[in-house]
Amino acid sequence: MSKLHRYFILILSILCLIIVLQNMATVSISFLFWEFAIPRAILIGLMLIIGLIIGLIIKSKRK
Repeated sequence: MSKLHRYFILILSILCLIIVLQNMATVSISFLFWEFAIPRAILIGLMLIIGLIIGLIIKSKRK
């Protein structure tokens, strides 16, 4: 892994952390029959993890 690649990952990670920390308000989520309230930071982090998993699955399918 090149230095440029590592710096890019580090910068993106810091930006994601800043965005998550700036969004600490509680939001209400409705999904089918369930409704619950969670902090927006957890929701953003969860969506980021789901996106990473989907990206890894798609990447592995292309090989």
